[in-house]
Amino acid sequence: MRSKFYLFFAAILAVSVVSSIPKAQAADPAVKCEASKLKESAKYGNCRLKAESKGVKKGQSADFTKCETKFTEKFNKAETKAGPGVCPSEADEPAINGRITRHANDIATLLSGGTVAGFPATGQTTVFGPGSDGDVQAGAALSYTDDGDGTITDNNTGLVWEKKDDSGGVHDKDNLYSWSTGTNNMDGTMVTTLLNTLNDVAGGGANCFAGHCDWRIPNVKELQSIVDYGVFTPSIDPAFHQAATCTGCTDVTLASCSCAERSRHWSSTTIAAGPGVAWFVNFDSGGVNSTGKTSNNEHARAVRGPL
Repeated sequence: MRSKFYLFFAAILAVSVVSSIPKAQAADPAVKCEASKLKESAKYGNCRLKAESKGVKKGQSADFTKCETKFTEKFNKAETKAGPGVCPSEADEPAINGRITRHANDIATLLSGGTVAGFPATGQTTVFGPGSDGDVQAGAALSYTDDGDGTITDNNTGLVWEKKDDSGGVHDKDNLYSWSTGTNNMDGTMVTTLLNTLNDVAGGGANCFAGHCDWRIPNVKELQSIVDYGVFTPSIDPAFHQAATCTGCTDVTLASCSCAERSRHWSSTTIAAGPGVAWFVNFDSGGVNSTGKTSNNEHARAVRGPL
């Protein structure tokens, strides 16, 4: 009888203790948002790998359209439901998307017998003595895929690059831009003319370039990653410059229409020595230098996705 009393008392005590545990963590909107975004991220990675499996079985390229559409919708819905300033991180769907995509691609590459190396090689293969770049050839071989929608994917970094043409339009290789209006902030024409057009700011994102509204100016390391030091003027892979067909080409969705200007291209990186100066990469030889942000003599190539 006494043992039953103790068991009953212990049960009451346990209920009392459990009921006294704060439920703030479970009910906290920030925690809910984070948990929801993690859940959708897991689903997205799984969806991409399933699509890869389906493609392998059929001997076709994987179709990720449904995966990407659903992930973007659900991920952003979690933020919208939580409200502004609630989620621990915000407006990070493109970045998370890019990281999951790269990891899923890496897994698919490894399972197909390939190798994965994130840091790209320089492209230089000529040997200038033992230990020279052409001798060692460190890093992953430069590898690019024309996506057929006006973009090129770097298979090493996962970055997706805007293609250029010779049309006289927004993608024209000859277009020149300023970094800043003089405020030192990145508010020059490379933003107001190039990025705002690609991201369809005026139209509210209804007609973003290649279906994505997260185009940006690459940082200096990202920009230098597509330099090919094995070729000269322009020092860039043929995927970015089809010399024989560039002149007059107007449709960047065609593999044959891909152009590169052999000159200076803005990066989004400010030189530490002065807030009014930014780094650029010169695709004539692959050199890196800096100039005043109000200069209107530099080109720009947009990018999306993380390293």
